[in-house]
Amino acid sequence: MQRLLLFFFLSIPFLIEAQGLGHLAGRISSAAGQPLEGVSVVDQAGRFATLTDGQGRYTLDQLPLGAYVLITRSLGHAEARREVVLSAQNPSATVDFTLQTSTNAVQEVEVLGRQETTYKSNYSLVGTRTSTDLLDVPQSISTVTKELMEDRQAYRLTEVVKNVAGVTQYSHYDDFTIRGFRNGYESGFRLLNGLRSGFSYGNAFTQAPLTVNLERVEVLKGPGAALFGDINPGGTINMVTKKPLAVDRKAVTFSTGSFNTTRMTADFTGPLTDRQNVLYRFNAGYEKTNTFRDVNDIKSLMLAPTVTFLVSDKTTLNAELVYTHSDGFLDRGLPIKSNDLYGVPRSFTLSQPSDYFRTSTYYLNASLNHKFTNWLSFNASYLDFTYNENLSEHRTLNSYDNSDPTKPANSIMNLRYFDRRAEEYTKNLSAYFVLSRSTGALAHKVVVGADYIRFNTDKESAMFEARQRVATTVAGSTITQRVVPLQFDLNQPTYEIRDPSTYIRRPTPQFFTDYLNSIYHTTGIYVQDQIEVTPRLGLLLGARYELFADERDYGDGLANIAQTKLLPRAGLTYALRDNLNYFASYSAGFRPLKPEYIRFPARYGRTEPFSPETSYQLETGLKGEFFDRALFATAAIYQIVKRNQLVNTGSLTADGAPVYRQNGQARSRGIELELTGNILPNFSLNANYAFNHTQVLEADLAAENGQPLANAPKNSGGLWAKYTFLTPALRGLGLAVGGNYVGRRRFENQVAALDGGAPYWAHWPSYAVADAALFYTVNRFNFHVNVNNLFDKYYFVGGYDFFRASPGAPRNYMATLGYSF
Repeated sequence: MQRLLLFFFLSIPFLIEAQGLGHLAGRISSAAGQPLEGVSVVDQAGRFATLTDGQGRYTLDQLPLGAYVLITRSLGHAEARREVVLSAQNPSATVDFTLQTSTNAVQEVEVLGRQETTYKSNYSLVGTRTSTDLLDVPQSISTVTKELMEDRQAYRLTEVVKNVAGVTQYSHYDDFTIRGFRNGYESGFRLLNGLRSGFSYGNAFTQAPLTVNLERVEVLKGPGAALFGDINPGGTINMVTKKPLAVDRKAVTFSTGSFNTTRMTADFTGPLTDRQNVLYRFNAGYEKTNTFRDVNDIKSLMLAPTVTFLVSDKTTLNAELVYTHSDGFLDRGLPIKSNDLYGVPRSFTLSQPSDYFRTSTYYLNASLNHKFTNWLSFNASYLDFTYNENLSEHRTLNSYDNSDPTKPANSIMNLRYFDRRAEEYTKNLSAYFVLSRSTGALAHKVVVGADYIRFNTDKESAMFEARQRVATTVAGSTITQRVVPLQFDLNQPTYEIRDPSTYIRRPTPQFFTDYLNSIYHTTGIYVQDQIEVTPRLGLLLGARYELFADERDYGDGLANIAQTKLLPRAGLTYALRDNLNYFASYSAGFRPLKPEYIRFPARYGRTEPFSPETSYQLETGLKGEFFDRALFATAAIYQIVKRNQLVNTGSLTADGAPVYRQNGQARSRGIELELTGNILPNFSLNANYAFNHTQVLEADLAAENGQPLANAPKNSGGLWAKYTFLTPALRGLGLAVGGNYVGRRRFENQVAALDGGAPYWAHWPSYAVADAALFYTVNRFNFHVNVNNLFDKYYFVGGYDFFRASPGAPRNYMATLGYSF
C-alpha cells in the first residue's frame, strides 16, 4: 500500500504534464486604437490575473486547460468580458479587447485611483454622488488635478484656489470667497471624498489642509445642500484623496526654497498580491519653513496609507488612515499701523517667541461598493475625523489705545493672551443605493440614500484668557506692582519670552462653555434621479430633507432646538453638439446655526434669536470639450440670493464672545469662464476669469446697505500655461508662465478714522502677481523650479480689518528634484 501511494504522488507531475497547460495573451486598446497600460485582466473565478504593459499587452501562463471568462477592469473604461476555451488541441489563444470610455465604469464610491496625468479630469462624484461626466452635470464644477498642483508646487489648499474661477482667499486661513460668499470658519465645510471633514470649521479653519495626499480638488459652484446638507451658497470644496493603482509606481521629491524651506514627499502605489486583488498607496510629506512672516516657523508632517480590497468583481473596499501634525505659530495676520496699509513690513507680527501652535489631525475614511446586479449597487462611506490643538498666543483685542496724545493714533494695539487646549470630533456615515433602469423611453439613474453627521468637542478642552498683567518695578529698595493692559507698540515692537504667570486670568467665558457643549447631529434623507429623456436631453431632479438637532443639556428643562429644511434641486443638459452641452439649474441652500445663537443671542450681542441661513442659485451656461476632448471649457451665468447672512462685527462682548449681526438679504450675480486641459499634447493650460457683482440688500447695519459683500472682488482671474519642447535638442525641457489678478475688496468691518470721525469702509487694493517655472526631465529624474510673485508685489490676499490683514508672500522660489521608479 505504501509503495502504491508513493507511486501515485510521484506520478502527479507527469499526469499534469500529460493533461497540459495553456497560455493566453492579447492586446488591450482604446476605441481610438491607443494601447492601454495598467488594465487588469482576471478570470471570473479570481484564480489568475495580470496587468497590461506599456504596449497594452498581457500574458497569462501555466493555465489548466478548460473554459475561462476573462474580465477587464480599468478606471475610466467600461468593463469587457470574453469567453475562451483552452483544450489539448488548442492550448493557446489570443484574446484582444477594445475598451470604450465610460466614466460610469468608476465605482460610485471612488475607491480606485485615477490614471490620467493631465490638468483635466473627465468625471466627478461631487456633482451627483455618482461618477458622471462633467459635461452631463447641470452645475458648474471646477477641478484642480494633482498634476497642476505639482507643477505649481501647491503644498496647501490656499495655494490651489488661484486656479479656480470665482474663488479667492478671504484671509490667509482656510478661508475663501466663492462667488461672493465666505466659505470658512462657520460658513463652510471641506468635504473629504464627499464626506464632511473637520477642516475649515471651528478652530480648525486657522490651518489650510495639505495637498500631499490629494488626487484633485473639486469645487461645486453654488449650493450643494440637496446632496450634502449644511453647505455655503457660494460653493462646496471637495478634496479627493489619492487611491491605489493596480500598477507599480513610486516617486519621491526633495525641495528647497525661500524662507529656509525644505520639503520631502513620497508617493508609492501598486498591488500587494500576485492576484492584484489587494492594492496599496502610501503618501508622505514633511516640510520645515520659516515662512515670510516673522516669528512663524512651522514644521508639518503627513502620513497617509491607503489599502483597496478588490473582494470580487462585484465588491470593492477601501480604507485610508491619515495623520497630520504641525508645530509652529498661529499667524493672526498683519496689524495695520495708523491706518497705513503699507506702514509696516509684510513680515511684521504680534506673535512672541514663547508662543506656539501645535495641531494634529487624524482621520479614518472607509468606503464600500457592492454591485447586486448590473443595474443596482450599494455604496457606503464612513469618516471619523479628529482635530486636536495646543495653543499659546498673543493676539489682538481688536482695539487700539489712543489715550496717550504723544503716540500716533492707532499705533498702540491692545492684546489678549490665549492658552487653549481643545479637541473636536466629526463623524460621518453615508449610505445610498444607485439604480439604473428604464421606464419606456426614459432611462433613469436613481440615487436614494441617507447621511448621518455628528460633531462634538472633548469635555477636557480648556482655555486661559488674559488681557492684563501685573507689572513689577524696583526703585532702590522699593518694589511696586501695578496692573497694566497687555499692549503692543507698533512703532517700537518687542519680541521676548513672555511669562504668562504674571497675567491676570479672566473667568472662563460663556462662549467657551457654549463651545464645550456644542454637540449636534444632523440627518439627511435624499433622492435624486438623472433622467435621459433623449440621447441629447437630460434632466436632474433631486431633494433632501435635513433634520438638524443639538444634544446640549441647557439645564432649564427646555427642549433642544431642531432646525429642519426641505432642499430641492433641478437641472437640465442639452447636447448642442457631441462635445458641447447647454445646462441650466436651480439649487437651494441651508445652514443651521449653532443652537446657542438661537437660545442665548444676548451672549453674542443680539437681543432677538438669530435665524438659520437659507439661499438659492439659478445658473445657466455651456460646457464643452475641445482639441480631441483634451481641453474642458465652462461658461456660466448665475444669481445667488442668501437670506439671514451671519456677519462677525469684529467687536467683542464684555465676556469676550464675538458680536454678530445678521443681514436680511445679500445677492451675487456673475459670469465665469474657465479652460482646463491641453491645447496640444505638450501644451497644458489652466485659465479662468470671473465677474462677480455682489450687494447687501437688507443690512442689519444701515451703513452696509448697498455695499458689496466683504472680500468679494468684482473681477478676478488666473492663468497657468505650460509648454514642453519636443525638438531633439530641447527634449525634456519645459517652461510655464502664469499669475492671477484680484480686484479690490471691501473690509469685513468698518474702521475707525484717525481724526476721530465716523467709521468708514476701507478696501484691500487690487493686485496682479506673475509666476514662472522651468522644468527638465531626463530618464526617471525630473527637476523644476518655480518663482512666485516674480515682480515682488506687496499685496493683500484678504483679511478682516486693520487688526487682522492677510498679506501675500513676497517674491519666492522653490526648487524640486524628483525621481520615479
